[in-house]
Amino acid sequence: MDILLFGATGRSGSRFLELALADGHPVTAFVRDPSDLPSDVSVVEGDVTDSDAVAAAVPDHDAVVSALGPTDGDDCAVLTDGVRNVVDAMEATGVARLVAVGAAGVLQATPRHLRLDTPEFPARLRDIAAAHRAAYEAIRASNLDWTLVCPPFMPDGEPTNHYRTTAEYLPDGGQSVSSGDVAACVYEVLIEDRYHRERVGIAY
Repeated sequence: MDILLFGATGRSGSRFLELALADGHPVTAFVRDPSDLPSDVSVVEGDVTDSDAVAAAVPDHDAVVSALGPTDGDDCAVLTDGVRNVVDAMEATGVARLVAVGAAGVLQATPRHLRLDTPEFPARLRDIAAAHRAAYEAIRASNLDWTLVCPPFMPDGEPTNHYRTTAEYLPDGGQSVSSGDVAACVYEVLIEDRYHRERVGIAY
């Protein structure tokens, strides 16, 4: 499977890259700065907020993986504009399969309310949660074959392969999951072709 990866130098994206390459899948990493990538990785240099650059990178791939997300010092346009550009480019070029990393705030708390809309949702996370909501809404409104993997607190760490997943909701009592296990879940969802047009809660 020929994969285009956005967010390849981030915590979950870099670990996804390792998994895919280890299994022999060709991966093209779309990044602003390729200096942290292995020398044998195919690279497209560009900014994900540049719609023309994204559109040029998408064709001729079997699937797209997005591990985009703001880091310290980034604004939320990396996520909101970036995901919108990815979706638009995929729809324009006919590349249908998208597996993306989201956040637990966009999972259901109840059948009628998202977690980020509940009174107990932490106020300090509301800005980034709003960006994840915008990204989710862009993905959901598309005609793509998408899956959104949504972790809660995600410390950097190796995969344990003992995580739990639940469609549309966070697993009961779930509080955290490592970046390695998020990457493992994204990889499993993509390769095993699971959770079509669904959000996936993941936690220990």
